[in-house]
Amino acid sequence: MTRGMALIIAGVLLAPLSLEAQVARDRREMATDRAQLVGDVADVRRLERLVAELDRARTAGNKAQEQEVQVRIAAALRQEAAEGRRDARQDTRETGAARREVRRDAPGAGRRDDRRDVRDDRRDAAASRQRADRQQAIMNELRSIQLNVAAGKADAVARQRALLDEFLTVAKADAKATGRELGEDRRETREDVRRP
Repeated sequence: MTRGMALIIAGVLLAPLSLEAQVARDRREMATDRAQLVGDVADVRRLERLVAELDRARTAGNKAQEQEVQVRIAAALRQEAAEGRRDARQDTRETGAARREVRRDAPGAGRRDDRRDVRDDRRDAAASRQRADRQQAIMNELRSIQLNVAAGKADAVARQRALLDEFLTVAKADAKATGRELGEDRRETREDVRRP
């Protein structure tokens, strides 16, 4: 057997391993995305309940309950912002992995699919960073008005409520993006399995 023939046979034998590795990676990403989606939806619902509880405490004039709920809201916001930063880092890592896959692939339909995956991952990473940055900005503004909220100043209380609504909007967008990412991972798995 010539050296060239041995290389061709080795390439053919190694190709299924590469496909199996790609499919395994896609499945791990889908499992991660499913878990994140469940967590994101639960986080949004929990924050909605806390904001509703804050509204009820304010309506009832219960200052002690209002203060207690605000402490729980602050903790939930910190947790959600930390998760947003983690998601942004994960999306950046996925972009790097997709770029490496494009460099490894031979020209053809698979490479086109992988280039689209890189574009999708770049878009996801940029949007994720933008959401994480906005969450942090909202938290910074909430901290800056907290003394006025505690003093019961109507404009600060109204601004706090608007910021909480905006944070919820960003959190919902994050959950929606996780659902989109899960769909993209499913598509990538189908493409990888169909590849010759």
